[in-house]
Amino acid sequence: MPGGTIKDCLAAVGVSSAGLGASSTLNGEWTFIKKAYFKKILACHPDKGGDAAVFRAVSTAFEVLRDLFDAGAIRSFASEQAQSTADAYSEAKDDLRGMFTPSWEYFAEAAKETIPTYRVELARSARSRCQARGSSKQCKESAPFIEKGGLRIGFMMEGGSYGLWVHLDCWRVPSKVWLGLPDPAKTRDFKKFEAAFARMNQVSFCGVRELAPAERKKVVRYAMDKKHWTFGGAIEKVKKKPAAAVDAAKGSGTSIVVAGPERKQFIIPVPGKGGAPSASLAGKSFVITGTFPEVGGGAGFKVGKERVRKMIESFGGKVSSSISGRTDVLVVGKQPGASKVKKARTIRKISLVSIRDVKVGLERGSLAAAEAKPMVIKDFARGFGPRRATTAKAGGSARKRLTTAAKPAPKKRKVAA
Repeated sequence: MPGGTIKDCLAAVGVSSAGLGASSTLNGEWTFIKKAYFKKILACHPDKGGDAAVFRAVSTAFEVLRDLFDAGAIRSFASEQAQSTADAYSEAKDDLRGMFTPSWEYFAEAAKETIPTYRVELARSARSRCQARGSSKQCKESAPFIEKGGLRIGFMMEGGSYGLWVHLDCWRVPSKVWLGLPDPAKTRDFKKFEAAFARMNQVSFCGVRELAPAERKKVVRYAMDKKHWTFGGAIEKVKKKPAAAVDAAKGSGTSIVVAGPERKQFIIPVPGKGGAPSASLAGKSFVITGTFPEVGGGAGFKVGKERVRKMIESFGGKVSSSISGRTDVLVVGKQPGASKVKKARTIRKISLVSIRDVKVGLERGSLAAAEAKPMVIKDFARGFGPRRATTAKAGGSARKRLTTAAKPAPKKRKVAA
């Protein structure tokens, strides 16, 4: 039956087994799947004369594969193709029946990137400044900083993490997002808008599924107001880039927009693949501090931590929650805890390394090079110690020591004569 197995779903979205097998990680497989999906969905889209039944089949198969990836329910698409997806396919097919169909332009815009361009989440601290600016869109809030726990929307930066955060109320919904939403002038069905956002996950806009219902409702309701859309929601005003690539397989002349330079996505190493020995970290004890948005997964102060922990343990390393004399390596993410950094520096054998250094070290079979070079820490989690940049060497020494604000001298008491 259609969509009965993972293999059937992969075939429906146009994935070749040979190409999928060339990917050494699950993230690499997912990137390959998305590229094939965009090519297929653009070719069969009804707006360009495609078969509506084929379009629905491709969309349904992709929903099944995306749910497996999001839930972490699969280790490898290539090796688990025989897994049954019949029930999931049937449910996805029912969910999509009667739902809004995004325009061809939406998929063409989404195809330009392999990583979602935008993300919504709850602010992990109160240190991110709202970046809303320009004559037509200034920050509406009384304070320019986004409060901890407040909704914020960010843009994928060249470094592979999200930044340029803005308050939800200051957000100008970009065409890459509103092209995938129903027209508010034609329908006010909240569920259709919510479902449209769910379909954007891992495509153009992520994070909505991770929000609590009340917060998700705020985002959806905000986007249902067309006055918040760029260009006022006028498709003819959206700047089009020259179409180039042609779907040769179909031979229909349907063209897709050429993808721009891809941002470097963090690919989690897998033991035994890509030159990474299975027990590279055996005998080493690790502690993790900060967040790891380039890795993804989790929310708030836990972003990326679970995946980093699993990666380290898969290579034989041990992960602890606190620094001790048995700790060998402190993996430092964004806005780390100053207390952990300071304690690690007091124990000379502990090395401070970044997640990207760990990745390179695993691929080379040793963390020696990463442990030998100094690390610059530009910022700490709010409320913990100093916030100026510091440079740490391997083994706990530092070029610039952590400093604390000088305490005012105690006032002298007046002694009665």
